[in-house]
Amino acid sequence: MFPAWQIALTSLITAILTAALAGATMVLRRADSSKPAPSPRTGQMLDALLIGLAAGLGVLLWRLGANVPTLNDDPIPGVSPADVLSAPVAFVAAGVYTGLRGASERWAAAQALAALVALVVNIVTI
Repeated sequence: MFPAWQIALTSLITAILTAALAGATMVLRRADSSKPAPSPRTGQMLDALLIGLAAGLGVLLWRLGANVPTLNDDPIPGVSPADVLSAPVAFVAAGVYTGLRGASERWAAAQALAALVALVVNIVTI
């Protein structure tokens, strides 16, 4: 079992990295387009931050609820079922936000990034 502060730290790291990568992805996609690259819109940056927040909150709720020995035992050295299942939870949490926002196609890559970030962060930090 892990202390709540460690779970909260893991969730915070997930949120920050997801938001940063989602924002970077948005900027890079604009730079790769054939159109002149306008400055990033505030709304899109806010979306990136909220996608990170959604992923972080999803991981926080999942890890607090799954903080039991059965899910925290590592059948694969260094990787527990709770670690692995944090990825789909982050994917769904980011998807819920983008779906409610009406931007699910535009932010599909951000959902995938949220899942990858959550998986790596949970394996490394917990």
